[in-house]
Amino acid sequence: MRSRKVLAAPSLFDLFDRNEGRLMDKWLHYFPIYERHFAPYRGNSPTFLEIGVSHGGSLDMWRQWLGRGTHVIGIDIDPRCTTLAGRGIDIRIGDQAAPDFLDEIIAEFGPFDIVLDDGGHFPHAQIASLDRLWSAVKPGGVYVVEDTHTNYWPGYDGGLLRPDTFIEHVKPLVDDLHGFHSQLPEHQPSEWTHTLGAAHFYDSVVVLDREDRTPPSSRKTGRPSFDTLYGQQPHELLTEEHLAEIEAMQQPSRRFRRAMRSPIAALRSLPVRLRRAVEIRRN
Repeated sequence: MRSRKVLAAPSLFDLFDRNEGRLMDKWLHYFPIYERHFAPYRGNSPTFLEIGVSHGGSLDMWRQWLGRGTHVIGIDIDPRCTTLAGRGIDIRIGDQAAPDFLDEIIAEFGPFDIVLDDGGHFPHAQIASLDRLWSAVKPGGVYVVEDTHTNYWPGYDGGLLRPDTFIEHVKPLVDDLHGFHSQLPEHQPSEWTHTLGAAHFYDSVVVLDREDRTPPSSRKTGRPSFDTLYGQQPHELLTEEHLAEIEAMQQPSRRFRRAMRSPIAALRSLPVRLRRAVEIRRN
């Protein structure tokens, strides 16, 4: 009996490269970015909002690559784009910078797993869309703005360090990410602090991960290697529960189990532990 040869699923770039359908126009270095951030949604029936339809080729590509059950919604200002709707693909006509239109999109199709802004590429429109749509991205979802190089082009109302560009709008998100750790009254947790899990900046692409966040916490485990910890005595910084656990670690049975897990390391550390024990007795 002949064994069946299992064919690998085509990559996203393969679908683009072999495209004989509707026109697509993409910078080639975008594809690894797409695959890195969109791969978790493959086979999970995501809801995908794409701002900017053009000739509709990417709508088909997303649906094919992400798999059965994917719902793609495209929005554009060109009425001709309505003819590109099909199974699993809806098209709506409107301005991505118009809050009322975006509210209608959210009400009809939201929330979204993925939002991809490949629309008009003007900074004011990118800002308006993000500010209106961010709350409609599901926790665990992503918001992607591409072709952000136009923020540096005067013909698109851009310029280096120009304050009203999308790039300058999202740079402070780095500060918002750290809001829970601030010790300054002027730097307090914002809505972004509570909803932004990560911000990724690439050449011409910004990716924002949506996450419901609460103030982070830290804890310590294991045994101190030295007699001071961050310049203080360990008992001054460790919790009572941790100190009790360290005491329990000294039980012969626990010490024997640790030695058996790594006998070579245990032998190497024996002289150090013996010297430490002698010093403790002398003191």
